[in-house]
Amino acid sequence: MSLLALETATSTCGVALLQGDTVLAEMHLHRPRVHAERLTPLVEALLAQAEVELGALDAVAVSRGPGSYTGLRIGASTAKGWALAAKVPLVGVSTLAAYAASVRPIAAPGDVVCALLDARRDEVYAGAYRRTPTGMHEHAPVQALPVAALPAWLGAVDGQLWGVGDGGEKAREVLAATHDAFSLVPADAHPPSAAWVARCAQQRLATDTTDDVATFEPLYVKDVHATPAPSPFA
Repeated sequence: MSLLALETATSTCGVALLQGDTVLAEMHLHRPRVHAERLTPLVEALLAQAEVELGALDAVAVSRGPGSYTGLRIGASTAKGWALAAKVPLVGVSTLAAYAASVRPIAAPGDVVCALLDARRDEVYAGAYRRTPTGMHEHAPVQALPVAALPAWLGAVDGQLWGVGDGGEKAREVLAATHDAFSLVPADAHPPSAAWVARCAQQRLATDTTDDVATFEPLYVKDVHATPAPSPFA
């Protein structure tokens, strides 16, 4: 199976191609506000470098949120376009689940990985997942909540607690005060990865779980608040 995956939920703009269990190729730009301009060229360059034709794709996956509203819309629309062009299934993957899964290689069974993205002000998007011998399982559901509410939301953690994401620094003091075994993986050294979106999508495909291309929408978690542009006639 050849699976194309897109990651655009944060300032990371990334694409990856998973073939079987092997990441055949991946490309990432870690720059804000380049997604609209660079995402499609990245996909085209990725397929060219991997020497994979559009018709050889078996599925397209996309990080569905939460995260940047603009980034999520760009990722969703681009993923839909490639899925329709290739006539293959579309698979949406929780951004936080994929980010937490990327810590799996260093987490021991029983550990909990808390993926945290900055949600402005004193809030974070948070999702917690327990490492098991077979994978990652939800420990606490995805929510947008104040940093001070994290301990109650997270509950008891028997093993090591890992934090990852650009919301980690905001949460470091609170989580370290309530969990003796807490380690923060620096976001600048461990950004989101399209390759992990691909791996999580592969697990969904193994259970024949896909999304309808026509009705697929990003998972915003928080309501979208658009600020209208000032009128030039005011």
